[in-house]
Amino acid sequence: MPKPKPTERPIIVPIPSSDTQAEHDRIRKSNDRDQRLEREGKTSPHNRGYDEAADGPPTPKVRHVVDEP
Repeated sequence: MPKPKPTERPIIVPIPSSDTQAEHDRIRKSNDRDQRLEREGKTSPHNRGYDEAADGPPTPKVRHVVDEP
């Protein structure tokens, strides 16, 4: 590809996207619903399992520690 002349400005072309406004609105609505449920202390069915997948299984709770030699 030939280099542009110093006086020429490159043409900037946006990356093509398959997202439509309807798709954007659908995703925004889903995110808003998930955040509302999270604030209420609930897990949305859509996000169930994501935390464990990201953080690993929960650490077991210790009920009693015995100090044995």
